[in-house]
Amino acid sequence: MTGGRESPSSHRRRIAERDFVWAVASLCNLFRIPFDAALLTGQHPPPYDQAMLLAALHDLGFKTATLPVRAGGFDKTRIPFPAIAISRAEASGRSGNDSDQRSVEPIGALALLVKSDEQRLLFFIPESDTPQIVSHQEWTERFEGIIVISRAEETDDEESTQSNFGFRWFIPELLKYRAIWRDVLIASLVIQIIGLATPLCTQVVIDKVVVHQTRSTLDVVVMALVLFTIFSGVMTWLRQYLIIHTGNRLDAVLGSRVLSRLLRLPMTYFENRPTGTLVARLHGVETIREFITGAAVSIVLDLPFLFVFLAVMFAYSWQLTLIAVSILAIIALISLAVRPLFREHLNRQFLQGAKSQSFLTEYISGMETVKSLQMEPTLERRYGDLLAAYLASGFSTRQLANTYNVIANALEQTMTLGILFIGATLVMRNDGFTVGMLVAFQMFAGRLSQPVLRLVGLWQEFQQANIAVRRLGDIMNAPGEPYSLTPSRDGNAKGHIEILDVSFRYSTHHPFLYRNLNLELLPGKITVLKGPSGSGKSTLAKLLQGFYQPTEGSIKLDGVDIRHMSANELRASLGIVPQETTLFSGTIYENLHLANPHATFQEVVKACELAEIHDFIKQLPKGYQTTVGEHGVGLSGGQKQRLAIARALLKKPRILIFDEATSNLDQATAEAFAKTVNSFKSTVTTMFITHAEPATLDSDAMIVLTTANRQQSIATRDGNEGQTEMEL
Repeated sequence: MTGGRESPSSHRRRIAERDFVWAVASLCNLFRIPFDAALLTGQHPPPYDQAMLLAALHDLGFKTATLPVRAGGFDKTRIPFPAIAISRAEASGRSGNDSDQRSVEPIGALALLVKSDEQRLLFFIPESDTPQIVSHQEWTERFEGIIVISRAEETDDEESTQSNFGFRWFIPELLKYRAIWRDVLIASLVIQIIGLATPLCTQVVIDKVVVHQTRSTLDVVVMALVLFTIFSGVMTWLRQYLIIHTGNRLDAVLGSRVLSRLLRLPMTYFENRPTGTLVARLHGVETIREFITGAAVSIVLDLPFLFVFLAVMFAYSWQLTLIAVSILAIIALISLAVRPLFREHLNRQFLQGAKSQSFLTEYISGMETVKSLQMEPTLERRYGDLLAAYLASGFSTRQLANTYNVIANALEQTMTLGILFIGATLVMRNDGFTVGMLVAFQMFAGRLSQPVLRLVGLWQEFQQANIAVRRLGDIMNAPGEPYSLTPSRDGNAKGHIEILDVSFRYSTHHPFLYRNLNLELLPGKITVLKGPSGSGKSTLAKLLQGFYQPTEGSIKLDGVDIRHMSANELRASLGIVPQETTLFSGTIYENLHLANPHATFQEVVKACELAEIHDFIKQLPKGYQTTVGEHGVGLSGGQKQRLAIARALLKKPRILIFDEATSNLDQATAEAFAKTVNSFKSTVTTMFITHAEPATLDSDAMIVLTTANRQQSIATRDGNEGQTEMEL
């Protein structure tokens, strides 16, 4: 289903958060789809607009399209009710969290369209259970925005039917802009007609004007050529503008799809690939855009017109046409012959570039270790070797392209000389082949050979784009984690964790880390998990987050196997305070707000007060607007850990996991940190992973993991109530 053209600003017009949730919840209720507002807003954070609404409906299994509300008419036959309408009217009294939505666009009001007859329309609006009935005319006056048409999708699994990512992915995206491609095709037709007329005008000047000395005819022909040149330049500019504009749209779609897919891949994907390699693959989006918006599309559009020029040339002289076609055929054969070499050289160049970038990314992120161990000379030498290999592969690729271009250009020159020699012979025979025809034929041959020669250079760009597509395919075709807006359990989350007969190993080549592990974390209790290094404490935390799946057994959250839960639903219940707190470039407020984009400033302050970091932040010159670097420069280990606690609390989790959170703290700071953890008792389930339990921590149970026997998990009481020792 397709709609009409819509205003460019319609996708940017804000929607109040409460209206956004109401609209999605209403459709889910009508179609009997389980709905959870927390999952919806967690996966689709503010600001909200039409594009976000369409994305949310798509995630819930709806197909959507848009239609404009046109003044003077309301075509109910085009609207499968129910539908959601967005107006240009400014919503009042529905602020939600819109104070955080920094936009100058007005807020679009929403309405749920339910039914319509020939004259009237029935609809609902947010915060009202009473339907409203208005005439079509009154509707078009009150609502002048976009109608979002929605219907439940068929019960098909999009992931299972989705084909592998490749160049075919671009076909449906390109077909979305049929009107633009029609305009581009018309511009190409005009350009080629002008290209056909120019040699003919030149022939007229040589054979008629010069011979008969008709100045008036010369003025007319030259004026026509000037107009043709100007008009051709305008059409060429317009065609390239449309191509570039469409290419940017495709770039935006592809870039967002790639990042969305990358963010939904499991942790094992990132653990098995260097960061620099992933960054290099993401740069492939730019390579593909440059290929699409470059000469590729224009050459493809120009190729069909080559047959027109070929037919005209054949009408002039079949002998000269045979020369041109033979030389161009040789160039095409050479192009096919070097195709495997180009692919091999470009692939090697990409791999060397990825290694170089991965090396820089890895060691720059660990610069503190580099400097402390005085690794600079070694790294300089190693990077020099990588850079030399990359430059050598690039030089080899460019030399191959250079050799190919020289041969192709030499053959083109041979074609020109051959046409000149044979053409001059035909002219001297005085069999009707004139000098003007020879010059025109040379111009036609140039119009025929230039696209073919441009294909030579385009072939290298195509190979680069092909490699980029295949590298991106490694991301797009990789199986992702399950994400869903449909909850798998009721909204009464307790934070009860059961680990039942869990066995785990990283792969078939690794030994079992656990065998038949049985644990239970009771709601509202603090459970301490102790053990030596290598006993699997942090791995257990990753299992709880769904980063790994148990090899055997199951883990249940509130009675539901986490295998049956989507990743976003599972992690929405968890707040993690890791051993090394990662802060991102930006202010303290921005780092905290990332955990919950819906949180107000008061909620951020409240979380910091609970984490006992608010007083410190207030003492900073810029308070919450203080800028911190990627590694939290200027903050102590304890301060960063408390920021991590505040960030975890902003998620409002039912379970808090502290993974070696006190390992880098001194004793006094660790004791104070433990008192902060005690304040969460009875409100959230807490797992405190540590080597040494702080004396001030008021734990309810202690589990000790040992490595006495990795083949069997044995639960024994050590004589202290509430403490269980697990031998692994």
